[in-house]
Parts: sequence; structure tokens; C-alpha cells
Amino acid sequence: MMTCKDLQTGGTVAIVGAGPAGATLARLLQMQGFSVKVFERDASSTSRSQGGSLDLRKDSGQRAVDKAGLSETFRQASRREAKAFKMLDSQGSVHPEEGAETHEDAGPEIDRGDLRQLLLDSLAPGTVAWGHLLKDIHPETDGRWRLEFAKQGPVTADLVVGADGVGSRVRHRLTPVRPRYIGMTMLAANIRQDLWRGSEIAEVVREGSVMFADGGKTIFVQRCSHDLILLYYSIEVAEDWPVSQGFALDDSKAVLEAVAAAYRDWSPKVMTMLTQVEGKFQRWPLSVMPPNYRWETRPGLTMIGDSSHAMPPFTGKGVNLALLDALELADGLTAEPTAAVTATVEAFERSMQDRTRKEIGECLEVGRHIYGIDLDLSRP
Repeated sequence: MMTCKDLQTGGTVAIVGAGPAGATLARLLQMQGFSVKVFERDASSTSRSQGGSLDLRKDSGQRAVDKAGLSETFRQASRREAKAFKMLDSQGSVHPEEGAETHEDAGPEIDRGDLRQLLLDSLAPGTVAWGHLLKDIHPETDGRWRLEFAKQGPVTADLVVGADGVGSRVRHRLTPVRPRYIGMTMLAANIRQDLWRGSEIAEVVREGSVMFADGGKTIFVQRCSHDLILLYYSIEVAEDWPVSQGFALDDSKAVLEAVAAAYRDWSPKVMTMLTQVEGKFQRWPLSVMPPNYRWETRPGLTMIGDSSHAMPPFTGKGVNLALLDALELADGLTAEPTAAVTATVEAFERSMQDRTRKEIGECLEVGRHIYGIDLDLSRP
């Protein structure tokens, strides 16, 4: 039976995924003397876009950043003025039921890529093994786990933490339950650079974010760092769209035609303003894990963030919950040195599952209210 002290003084922790959750956990454990290695499929921290801006909340994301000793770094990289929010309809008019222009519980905004980078920069050199695509993990006879990669040799670890997102390669070793596609895909695009300042869309968004919402459809627009304006269309399409429609995501003309068809009953003026985009489109099929699912704890294995509790971004809490997972797991592994690792992990998992059951339920309720999404998650 391995204790938390054994893991801290002589064991190895392998974290799969160098996103915000995995990087936060690595930072917190390294601060307590754990031997940690992070395996990431990306070739580098800049090999692909990390998405738009997000807010870190006091009761979750900011707690983890504070515990990681990165409060000042976060303060310098975040934007408090970006909390401003308003809601407009498909004609560009302010929603009559939307009175406040600010999310009262929202925290300072920071670009996802900037958050990830400040966390990565806090790690010991060589912590992240880039370009490591996990194929599978297998239990060893001594209670450890063997990680097998597509192009590199295997690695063994005493504790493996899946932080590899919706498509996790770790999850199936804990549960057969997989995220369910909700029937909606978000399509991200950048507003043309010449419109970032001094344009109609820039005046509408200003320093914060705007949601255009009507008829069960939305377009979310947000100001990011470096003056970038990013928007997200929400369209009801097949999970394998656009391949199922016979075109590729880099066919901008076909993609914009699909967007125009999805929002055909919206104001032409509004849609003209919101389709002045450039660069590559990014596709984000939205999935959710059933709120009430559980798994039996397995020695030496667990998961955090979207690997465990994927949900659509309807409440804006995904990253905050992931960072809170990392904080609570790290706290558990360091609080009671003589406690068994398996018992500590089990206590963490039960607490995380109780918390995220409520959060997923609230997220799905927002989906029903705004988009009319009504999923039966009782079926496998």
C-alpha cells in the first residue's frame, strides 16, 4: 500500500495533458516535492490556438492560481475591464430582460493561451514531454501503470492523472461512459484585423463580450488580448460536420454559407457585421458527461477537468472547475502524508463528482433555456 508520503518522496506522478488543469496540478505537486512528468500530444505550447478569453473566479480558478504562487503573474496578464457583458437580440437590440452589463460573479478575463503559458513557465525545466500522443495505459503487476505512446517508448508511473480533455485516452480505464454530443457545434473565427479598433463591431464589443441571442441560436463575441476580437457561432449540425456535408473546414466560402443558412432569419445588418472574419475556422463539437455517473476508484489512476466532467461552456465554469480539481487533488495528496494514495484519490473523486453533478445540471438547464436542448442522459 503506497502512502502519500511514499509518492511524495520516491514515487512518480504522470499527468496526461498540459492544459490548464494538468499544468496547475504539476505546479502544485512540484511545489511540495513530488516527482512529476507531464505528457502532451502538442508539439509545443504554441503549435495550435488555445481558444479565446475566460474568467477566473474567486471561489475556484483564482484559489488555484493563488496556491500556485502565481497571483501577481495572473494579475499582470489578466484584464478586469473585460468583465463587461451585454446581451443583444438578432436585430442588434438590447434584450429587454437583460439589465446588467456585467457578470456579477465573473472574475478578471485572461486568454486561455496566456493562462496556460504562465502555468507552464512556472514548471521545472523538462517537466513537459511535448509531442507525446498517448495510445493507451495498462496496469502493471506491481500496481503501477504503463503509458504507451504512438512514437515514443513506454513510461511507468505510480499515479497517472488524466487531464487530456473530452477525448481522453485515460477515461476508459475508469469508466465506459463517454461524453454525449449535444447536437450543437461551436464554430470559432477571428474578426478581420482591420476591424479590431474603430469599427462598428469594435464599438459594440468594446473591452468585454457580447452575446447575440434569439430563436434558440447565439453568436458570442469577445475581446481578447492584443485587441483580437473572437466570435463563436453555435449551430445545430451532425457531430461529423462539415465532412458529412461534403466540404472541409478550410473551405471558408462553404462554411460561411452554412453559417448564413443557420442564421437566415437574423437581421442582414447584424449578420454582415458578424461574418467579417478571416483566418482558419475552429470547430468545437459540444459534449457533456451525464451528471450522475460514478466510477469505482482504481489504485494509481484518476482524472480531472474535462476528462472527468466535460460540459458545454454555457455557464463559463469549465476551466474554473478544472483548476479546482487540480487544487483539491494536490491538497489531498499533501495533507495527510501517512494516508493511502488510493483512499486519498477516492475521497477526491467523490468530492469532485458531487460538485460537478450540480454544475453539469445547471449547465444543462441553461442549454434548455437558451437553446432548447433537452437531452435524455439516462441512456448510454
